[in-house]
Amino acid sequence: MKKVISGKDLEQKMIESIELLCGVVKDSLGPKGNNVLINSSDREPFITNDGVTIAQNITSEDIVIDTLLEIAKEASLKTNEVVGDGTTTTLVLLETLLKEGMKVSKEKKNLLKKEFEETLQEILEKLAIFKQNPTKKDFQKIATVAANDEEIGKIATEVFLKTKSKESIFLKESKDEKTSFEKINGYTLETRIPEEYFLRKEKIELENCKVFFIEEKIENLEQISSIINDSLEYQESILLLTKGYSQNVKENVIEITYQQSASIILAEWFEYKNIEEEIIEDIKALLNENQTIAKAKITQNKIAFHSNQNTVKRRNVLKKRYEKSNEAYQKENLAERIAKLHYGLATIYVGASTTTEKREKIMRYEDALCALEIAKQGIVPGGGICFYKISEEVNANTLGAKILKKALSMPLNQILENASLPKEEIFTKIKQENFQKLYNVKTNNYENILDTTIIEPIEVVSYALKNAVSIACMLLSINHLIINDFQENRKYYDI
Repeated sequence: MKKVISGKDLEQKMIESIELLCGVVKDSLGPKGNNVLINSSDREPFITNDGVTIAQNITSEDIVIDTLLEIAKEASLKTNEVVGDGTTTTLVLLETLLKEGMKVSKEKKNLLKKEFEETLQEILEKLAIFKQNPTKKDFQKIATVAANDEEIGKIATEVFLKTKSKESIFLKESKDEKTSFEKINGYTLETRIPEEYFLRKEKIELENCKVFFIEEKIENLEQISSIINDSLEYQESILLLTKGYSQNVKENVIEITYQQSASIILAEWFEYKNIEEEIIEDIKALLNENQTIAKAKITQNKIAFHSNQNTVKRRNVLKKRYEKSNEAYQKENLAERIAKLHYGLATIYVGASTTTEKREKIMRYEDALCALEIAKQGIVPGGGICFYKISEEVNANTLGAKILKKALSMPLNQILENASLPKEEIFTKIKQENFQKLYNVKTNNYENILDTTIIEPIEVVSYALKNAVSIACMLLSINHLIINDFQENRKYYDI
């Protein structure tokens, strides 16, 4: 059964959907924003103030409202997908744009898209004036604000600056309450190596060693005799990666190694399922034209390759596969290999007293790392101050400009409201100081805008606005909604 919703009925449903979505999400904005308890069918109930997580979990039994919700959610989800943050700001802006846009006549609505887009360009140009390159201290501020937690901000920044990339960092639950991290440099490979090599030391380091891939089990010494002879003749270090080796081969190679003072290492492949050829290609990208690696650090069950070669070409191949893949396991594997080919790999083991708390902290770490990654593009003063200052400068010569002007003051307004602070008083003070100071909600103090502790990535701010405008234009252009599977007796209510 089909149903068509149009006119005032559609407008009412649109307002209800935006109030449902934005009303819940915007309550979490800012350092004193509120938490939301979410009951999900596929996991234990959990508490969060992460905007995108909250938005994803808002649905309605009213099929009309739920349909509109999915379109409205796209604004926040797209912002999070591109820059990893800014979800809540996007929805705060969207609510004003949509509600004010709904008040105008149909004829004027048709002009809003052009007026919004013209004013948006003006705003983005003004926003660029605030842009600064981040320092190490700035990165930590960014991470702390994104996670709303100083300890998380500190650890996330420390690990991020060691790896230079969010893709190089993996988050896992710790086995206890303690949070820790480990950084592994180089391209690491799990292997099995005879323990006899390590009778005299725990780790072997080979410099400028040749690496050979032998995709079969070595049953007798003749199979690798030419490689061994070359090693002895030219006094080269050799690393053999094989499918396995017999006890006789192992004993002979080790004996030659000790007698001739040679550096010949047998390493047996760990089980890599169906991607052994892929890993071989990764390692080949680390080798120079003579099949030589700058350094190989070897323990009994792991090899770390350190290379001077440029691996950009290989990383780009893997990145394209990563972007096209829809399988979680494959994406994780590709991300790990990209990281290994770049600055190395890091893992943060997130600890807390309960599983629920660990998962909530992991989401905060994800927010912090996303913010750090995007902060490399530049930072601006945060807390809604840039939008508010620009709102006072926007030339409101069209209806679209007037609506955008009003929307720009809403993020700061919502941050102050969530903190139960005197909004009018603070707005007035900021204006009196000619926007050279902003209000730090966390410390309850005014700060100089040039050395404020409240900063955020410029990409987060700009994408939040661009996506809010994009979805507002889309929703305001809808005149009819068709439900193809409408059930007359379906229960309708808002959550």
